[in-house]
Amino acid sequence: MKNIDIDKLLQEIFQDDSGFDIKERFEVKIAEYGLSKTKALRLLNIDKDVFSEILNGNAKQPNLIHVIKIGEFLDVDVHEFIKMVLKNQNTENIASIDRARKLKFLLINFDVKALTKEGFFSAENDVDDLVDKALTYFGYETISEFEKQLTEPLYSRSKRQFSDKMKDFWVRSAYQSFRLINNENLYDRDRLKDIIASMKPYTQDVENGLFIVCRALYNSGVTVIFQNYLQTTHVRGATFFINQKPCIVITDYLKKYPTLWFTLLHELHHVLFDLETVKTNNYHLSDDQDLFLIEEKANSFARDFFMPIESFNYIKNYINNSYMVQRFAKDNDVHVSLVYSFYTWYQKELYDKNYHAAFKEFYPNCRTAIKRLNPISWTTSTIKASSEKIKAVFELN
Repeated sequence: MKNIDIDKLLQEIFQDDSGFDIKERFEVKIAEYGLSKTKALRLLNIDKDVFSEILNGNAKQPNLIHVIKIGEFLDVDVHEFIKMVLKNQNTENIASIDRARKLKFLLINFDVKALTKEGFFSAENDVDDLVDKALTYFGYETISEFEKQLTEPLYSRSKRQFSDKMKDFWVRSAYQSFRLINNENLYDRDRLKDIIASMKPYTQDVENGLFIVCRALYNSGVTVIFQNYLQTTHVRGATFFINQKPCIVITDYLKKYPTLWFTLLHELHHVLFDLETVKTNNYHLSDDQDLFLIEEKANSFARDFFMPIESFNYIKNYINNSYMVQRFAKDNDVHVSLVYSFYTWYQKELYDKNYHAAFKEFYPNCRTAIKRLNPISWTTSTIKASSEKIKAVFELN
């Protein structure tokens, strides 16, 4: 007898309309064997009433041994026969099986407690509501469709890099967004380098700078989206490779305006120099400690772009003189908050001095910077609706 894959059975009974009439097949078989129904059931050692309950779907807990014996007698693949018996259950039993499958789907794929805290799920929702919310958000009608069209393509190239459900949710959300946006512009590496070279002045325009840069990147074949940061994931950004093009996710990690620009440059470094590594797994998360060297190079690239150590050594002598800092920022084509931010980092890195609570008055609201880019939040109704807004903004003439 073949091994029985219970998970596969539970999936198939809700998506497969094929089958046969069990009673009719039983009649054919007893005629073929030259047996009466009573004789056949005696040989199978199955009570007539139990047999009827199994065939009619009225047995509250069908005996698996009886089911297997009947399947063998009918000369039917045991896997297929069990599937038929399950599909033939009464409404109450089917609902119970369906609820168990939905519960398993939730427990495997989602941290319900954490996502409720984030506002994605509601505390008042039952299992059906939770599943409906998850499927609607990702744009699928059934669990099987979710598992086939979202999970398999995303994780097909290599083993999953993590087992954190929240991180998994974040990655799936980004992947589905990029798939729906489907940037049709060809990736142009030379054009990307030109955009990077001219980026700094746009940091000075808090309301429109990121919007302008991200539109330019989109036209060069690099799609950038913003997803809210998820607590416990520690992911500030990521680089994906979808539909043969690089894609970037930025979060509002630390809720600081300079961090948005730093993360963008960090991810663009991955696009320029680590794209083959990204292709291997479909994506790279910028918290991967296993790729420390790659991460440190990307950090150095972004830091040196905005404020190399020579600039720090100069401005540290005037950091408490706001006029001098503003003049320095203007001369270097960056927003003043980036000067304070990198100054803070260098002080911690070089001298172990903590200035993180200082200079707050010079930091603009990071939400202002990404507002025009329609950031994806965990209270968003569907990824499809958000992706359509993002695509419309990028492709607006």
